[in-house]
Amino acid sequence: MHPTYRTFAEMLSDQNKRNPDHVAIITSEYEEKITITYHELYLRVMELASRYRRENCSCVGIYANASAQWIITMYAAVLAGKRTVLFDVLFPPEEMIKLARFCGVDSLYATNREGRKIFGEYMTELRAAQLQESGNTDSGETAQISPEEIEEGGKLLFFTSGTSSRHKAVVLSQEALLTCAWGGQQTAQATGEDLVLSMLPMWHVFGFVTGILWPMTIGARIALSRGIRHALQDPMLFEPDYIPVVPAFLKYMLSMDALNKNLGTIIIGGSPCDEATFRTLFRRGIRVMHGYGLTETCSGIAVSTDPDHIYAMEPCPGTSWRIARDGEIILRTPSLMDGYYHDPDSTARKIVDGEIHTGDLGHVDSKGRLIVLGKKDEVLILSNGEKVFCPDWEAQLNALIGSETALYSVDGETLTLAVVTRHKSREEIWEQVEEFNKRQSGNKQIRAISLRVRPFPRTAQGELQRWKIQTGAED
Repeated sequence: MHPTYRTFAEMLSDQNKRNPDHVAIITSEYEEKITITYHELYLRVMELASRYRRENCSCVGIYANASAQWIITMYAAVLAGKRTVLFDVLFPPEEMIKLARFCGVDSLYATNREGRKIFGEYMTELRAAQLQESGNTDSGETAQISPEEIEEGGKLLFFTSGTSSRHKAVVLSQEALLTCAWGGQQTAQATGEDLVLSMLPMWHVFGFVTGILWPMTIGARIALSRGIRHALQDPMLFEPDYIPVVPAFLKYMLSMDALNKNLGTIIIGGSPCDEATFRTLFRRGIRVMHGYGLTETCSGIAVSTDPDHIYAMEPCPGTSWRIARDGEIILRTPSLMDGYYHDPDSTARKIVDGEIHTGDLGHVDSKGRLIVLGKKDEVLILSNGEKVFCPDWEAQLNALIGSETALYSVDGETLTLAVVTRHKSREEIWEQVEEFNKRQSGNKQIRAISLRVRPFPRTAQGELQRWKIQTGAED
């Protein structure tokens, strides 16, 4: 079997022919549900795509909260052959402007006042520069750029989560994204009658694939969450069959008993999930798909569905793996990125001979299933050769100190512990650290502590951004 679609145009056209009157998108305003059929979606995308084709731009930036228009704009920009950049609305404004300049954004979709404020000056300067360059300020004529002339035309740029370094722009093709969506369907086995509640950010590839692309490849219905304020009510309002979610928010939903009774499947991704959460879902009769993947692989490339082996994952179709000598997971997959935008050196380090070096550690069990242990960059290698797997130590130190902790080492010499605390003194914490050090060898002990009151910086999926703590980049 092979993926059904290779382009978004093929998918939208086919769904328009097969399921014109079937509901594609459901939103809610003031408790009233609003629907868009696949035929209506197709017509609105094609109309906007036609406008984009006439526009003198090569790169469309999308900065907006989740909405039907977000989806329509994204599809239209891609179908028009534009390089399409999906911005995280939680990025700091100065970071977004840097990324916009780097990616060459010259057309912007922003629906709110904040977005226009952030990008307003940038777009004004850009237009002035374009007019000056063309020497044409009053004719009203628009130069035409053919899709063939646009670098990375018709491709999407997602940003890495930034757990171990600054954000990189990942170039993903339509075919790679659709291949990933098709692979997920081989496990999910949803139908066009199912409803998927899209709660995750669309500008993150996990939310994009599971919350938009995969459901639409099978003609399913997508209900768009009304946002964080209503997230606990949305499962009851829309009554989904499937919910893709990250572990931190899933645990919150469970604690508030916010899952609808007819929910059939939870798709977990973005970060590791604890065993207790799995067991709670199983007791409720909910099927769990626990996925593993990277932005660079269009999200999921492996999934676990076995209640007896919750962390043992089977490969998605076409994906294979091997474990390097140092324990790193190395993958070969048809849903691989084209590369990092304008960063050939990083691309060459990440992809070697068609294989991607994930930066994650793992092993393969006797049945060939992948078990992910953690991130390679979470292993601190000291100058004396000693290795510290940070999550293990941090779990012990969190329990001992009663506060959140994070380990880092700037120079490979001084192992430092950062502690979030408002009430304990440096002396009290140091006593507890020394107690911990007694259980470690002399070459592998914490030599310094750093106190802070602010929570540690994390990605939208809740993963610790250790590099920001280590370098002070958050300040």
